[in-house]
Amino acid sequence: MSGPGYSFAQAPTTTPSGLRQHSFYPYTDNGGSTLGIAGDTFTILAGDTRSTSGYNINSRHVPKLFRIGGDGPENKNSTIVLSVCGFAADGNALKERLDTIVK
Repeated sequence: MSGPGYSFAQAPTTTPSGLRQHSFYPYTDNGGSTLGIAGDTFTILAGDTRSTSGYNINSRHVPKLFRIGGDGPENKNSTIVLSVCGFAADGNALKERLDTIVK
């Protein structure tokens, strides 16, 4: 695995003095896939709902597509859709911020 791993899942490194060093990386790439297809009169967006950390599945029900703007808590009649992948908390924060700005 290249780059920082999930928490202590990364094997400890050995320093020249022979000491083992563990590292902690608080951010995890929760993976995910989204796809967008656009034509002259249509747009299709799709996203998976699985949240992972390395080979662990944290949840199978985490959305990656969000309605922005619109009416009420379910954003009825919204015309903007946000697609996010990666660190789940960043995606949720971006969704909340954009929704607040648009409303």
